[in-house]
Amino acid sequence: MDIQEISELFPLFYTANPETLEWLLSIVDEETYAPDETVITEDDWGKAVYLIVSGWVKVRSHYHYQESTLEILSQGDFLGEMEILDESIKSIEVISLSDVRLLSISAQRFLQMLFKDPQLHHRMLQLTVRRVCQLYRRLQLHQQSPKMKLIKTLIKLGDNYGKSTEKGIEILQIPDQDLADFADVSLEDFQQCINQFQNQNCLEVDSANKCLYLTNIKQLNHLAKQL
Repeated sequence: MDIQEISELFPLFYTANPETLEWLLSIVDEETYAPDETVITEDDWGKAVYLIVSGWVKVRSHYHYQESTLEILSQGDFLGEMEILDESIKSIEVISLSDVRLLSISAQRFLQMLFKDPQLHHRMLQLTVRRVCQLYRRLQLHQQSPKMKLIKTLIKLGDNYGKSTEKGIEILQIPDQDLADFADVSLEDFQQCINQFQNQNCLEVDSANKCLYLTNIKQLNHLAKQL
């Protein structure tokens, strides 16, 4: 990767100085994972910051023998920055949902970058606040119907990570339980809603290629307004 590629791929580095990006490329480590591998263990938090170059991951909580998917992330996202600034979180790990390529930078070197580049520091604060706002919006959805929650989740994934194709917006076919957890709906409600979306020609499932196609975003947005 060159500095232009990394600044275009990662919103975190949109405003970073070219010198910062040159230094970053000289110190990062590249890692690759196959589907269903542990990318970050609970003991890894606080040691490094991780930048997703390609692929999809889930952030999973495991507590009292129960597991739940808290977040779905993909290309351009980064993880671990908050844990190097505060106490590391527990019982949280990151698992690959597809082939994954990421870059990692040690906590010490990431902090050095922030101190050297005020623009990068400011940008990270902006993105952290944005994440908190997104969390608030998800909490506001808690009292909404399962159908509304799932529509909003699919639209978010399409907007953030979707690829435009002739069939519609393509995203990964995330395992049912993981997507249900992320949308905060039961597995039964999830499956009923997915069937409804397919019958309404808003969604196409391509299990052979592990893809979901949002075939009619306008209709999904229209359904959300009606609920």
